[in-house]
Amino acid sequence: MKRLSVEIVLIVLISFAITLHAQDARELITKVVEANGGVNALHELKDVSFTYTFRITENNTVDVSKERYIFNGEISYALYTERQCYALPQLTGTHTQFFDGTKTVSKLDDKVITEEQPAYIGHALRKTNYYWFTMMFKLLDPGVNHKLLPAREVDGISYNIVEMTFGENVGEASDRYILYINPKTYRVDQFLYTAVGFGVTQPSLMKVEYEKINGIYLSTYRKYAKADWDGNVVKEVWTEQITENVKFNNGFDLENIAFFAKKY
Repeated sequence: MKRLSVEIVLIVLISFAITLHAQDARELITKVVEANGGVNALHELKDVSFTYTFRITENNTVDVSKERYIFNGEISYALYTERQCYALPQLTGTHTQFFDGTKTVSKLDDKVITEEQPAYIGHALRKTNYYWFTMMFKLLDPGVNHKLLPAREVDGISYNIVEMTFGENVGEASDRYILYINPKTYRVDQFLYTAVGFGVTQPSLMKVEYEKINGIYLSTYRKYAKADWDGNVVKEVWTEQITENVKFNNGFDLENIAFFAKKY
């Protein structure tokens, strides 16, 4: 009986320690979201338009799109002006993608793409591009799990480290993130991540630069390269993600968002 009591106490203590660790991680992530301006500040801006350039530096190929989002419902529309990387470069014509909050419709010259793989790529890009733009405001979304890890030093800065994973039916794939949180700014300077939806199960290291626009901080320049889980880059070949010409409060809705994208 005494041994059983000791085992029960140990189980309770371990559970308590795990809970405390999770609370500490969540408190830290809450500071990150607030340091970027907070979720409410983002949603008060209603919608956004911007030019997005995805560049593979190794061969200098690009995808360039006019992106349009409505934050309520995570509506996402893109009109591509250049397609050399992932946005169906093998197909000719004017390419658009539209996620209406439920489903994605991709088109070439206004004709709906029905083939499974190209249609999936359109959906994956809609979800991924929206996530990259709003990521720092979505860190506390329901179903997102956080775990505090030991600090790591990079370039003389001792970073707070939080592992982030996703519960079932959260997001498009079961990815893993390791966030490096700056102890002074409480913004994420870099992170490790997988992209299982694109078949990438090994980590990449993403470095982030911010601009303050309309009272919130946006990661307008990002670059990533293959890495290991300790944060070491294993191949110095970087892919850039550049956000420019950001404009909020455009008056987008489900009916006019495509019209606005073609107009500009």
